[in-house]
Amino acid sequence: MEKGKKKLLIALCCVGGFFLALAIFLLVWFFGARYPQFDKLAREEFAIPGLSDGACPQGLCALPENAGGYDFAMSAYFDEGASKIWLIDEEDESRNLSFYVLDGKKRDDAHFGGVTCSDEYLYVASGSRVGCLALSDVFAVQDGGEVVAEYFDAGLGVAFLQYAQNHLYVGEFYRPGNYETDASHRLQTADGQTNPALVFVYEAGEGVGGIDSSAPKAALSVREQVQGIAVFDGGIALSCSYGLPDSGIWVYENVFEGEPQGSFSQDGKEIPLYMLDETCRIGTLTAPCMSEEIEVKDGRLYILFESKANKYKMFTRVRESHVRSVALEDLLALEK
Repeated sequence: MEKGKKKLLIALCCVGGFFLALAIFLLVWFFGARYPQFDKLAREEFAIPGLSDGACPQGLCALPENAGGYDFAMSAYFDEGASKIWLIDEEDESRNLSFYVLDGKKRDDAHFGGVTCSDEYLYVASGSRVGCLALSDVFAVQDGGEVVAEYFDAGLGVAFLQYAQNHLYVGEFYRPGNYETDASHRLQTADGQTNPALVFVYEAGEGVGGIDSSAPKAALSVREQVQGIAVFDGGIALSCSYGLPDSGIWVYENVFEGEPQGSFSQDGKEIPLYMLDETCRIGTLTAPCMSEEIEVKDGRLYILFESKANKYKMFTRVRESHVRSVALEDLLALEK
């Protein structure tokens, strides 16, 4: 065989081998995703609304009992147009409705990374601010309507929220390169690692949305890529994800039940600092990609997913169309 033909054959074999290896990798990547522990522990709850309309789900919260028959609220953004909030009836999805949030006279088009509520207000993440909506206005809105919000500055980029026991937890998202945080928020932990993000803890009080927003009352140091937080008796759970890799529900002891690990200076004021690291981690539950905000209701952790949004569903390995939930006792029984 001529030397030129041999070289061509070798080149074709190399190219063919490359594409074969790539095909095998893609088959394993997209069709080999298995989550035995998650599938054993997690049950399917209600359908995620808005997916067929292009919604990218972000925030989730349980509503109080006086919610006019609605059980949950969900926030989502769109590639074009203003973001929305849904009111969800677990038993009858035909009752679900969505509405816009008014920032002054215009519709808020922020990312809406999180949503939560007290007995009187609904709170939504809006850039570096928290939007506060009176629940009386929310429950009176018609489908496709608008509700006016008041805002306060949170002192960080607001990626997720949780309201629990008269405290509002407001957290930021860190990923190197495209989602950076302030250098002062990157703190060394007791196990020698670096936590790159913070959660500020605000108390209920006199102020916008029934929150004393003059200054956070405490800070919580957390890992990277946090999409949601749930603080409950005996534990703290973090929903952590970005893009196509597996999500993780990271479960820790509730460090707020003990003494702070130090202090953090915010606007010249020293506030108690708590940390989540390996010294207090209980375990991690691996979950399908794109877990978003999480919420506690009736002894279970509810998990919202973004993986079946039109924007991503052509690429995601597992496309979750429903909220899933896991019993808190199962989360607290995880092992490292």
